[in-house]
Amino acid sequence: MTSVSLLVINYRSSALAADAIATARAASSRPLQTIVVDNSVDAAEADALRNVADVVVASPDNAGYAAGINAGRRFCDGDVIVVSNPDVRFGESSIDRLVDANAVVAGPALFWDDAYQWMLPPAELHTSQAVIDRVIASRSRTWARRRDRKRFLDRLAFWSLDRTVPIDALSGAVMAIRSSAFDAAGGFDERFPLYFEENDFLRRVKGGILYVPAARCRHLYNQSAAASAEAALLYARSELLYLRKWGGAFAKRFEGNLHAASLPEGGDCDDVVLEASPLANFETAAGHFGSGVTDVSDDVWRKYRGGVLYLRAVERRTGRVLRSWTKARIPA
Repeated sequence: MTSVSLLVINYRSSALAADAIATARAASSRPLQTIVVDNSVDAAEADALRNVADVVVASPDNAGYAAGINAGRRFCDGDVIVVSNPDVRFGESSIDRLVDANAVVAGPALFWDDAYQWMLPPAELHTSQAVIDRVIASRSRTWARRRDRKRFLDRLAFWSLDRTVPIDALSGAVMAIRSSAFDAAGGFDERFPLYFEENDFLRRVKGGILYVPAARCRHLYNQSAAASAEAALLYARSELLYLRKWGGAFAKRFEGNLHAASLPEGGDCDDVVLEASPLANFETAAGHFGSGVTDVSDDVWRKYRGGVLYLRAVERRTGRVLRSWTKARIPA
């Protein structure tokens, strides 16, 4: 029998991490070794997890997600390591399904809510071509409309998958990684403190990467980006490092040169997808199939940490935006 280790990287989210561990144990028919690397630099956080995890590693500083994974790997005895954010709830049999996929790396379908209605966006490998496409869209409304429609249709195709398929990119929120493949790839590159660490790892790992939609998990969408004032700066730094490493630095320079200049002026309910995004341009978005839905659930809204959420209704067949609106918190 394939042995499995769960590796949770915690940062000031011990209650969520404990729930992730509990739901992971329920999602595995195999004995599950549980390791937590706590990056909180807070003894109370680490102590809160000692009764729920087999091993708790209290980091002396917050070196980031990649460094936390590498530190925790040393304590993992399993043939497969399920790396997880603390804000994940594992669905029924999800770990069994990820392990049984027999992939080098496998990832689940991620949802925003416990009812598995709001599907989170697909991960992207973030190539130089994609950066250039984004830059041109910022300069041309026609290009932006075409790009937006294509991205919506790509998300729609991903959300409609109902069988295990090979894929180039997975969310770093949950990844089931063969221990031998992890070691052969040299682990994660610790120069990425936040963002792009999983993209870099997946480009270096040798073997099949699979998306397993039958494995379903809830992930509290965009929590870290909404909560951290440093997130935007860390994203920009990691993106530049990633593009330099993978031969796309010219694309970032191209973007910088163009942004230095001023920008120019310039159905049936069953056939509609409701999208929600923390970004006004819907660069990434969660989606909901089904008629009669015009808002996110109270459960999602309570847990969303941003001040404004952007929503739009999109025609499923054509990708045409039918209506856009925002949902904002009213200060007390």
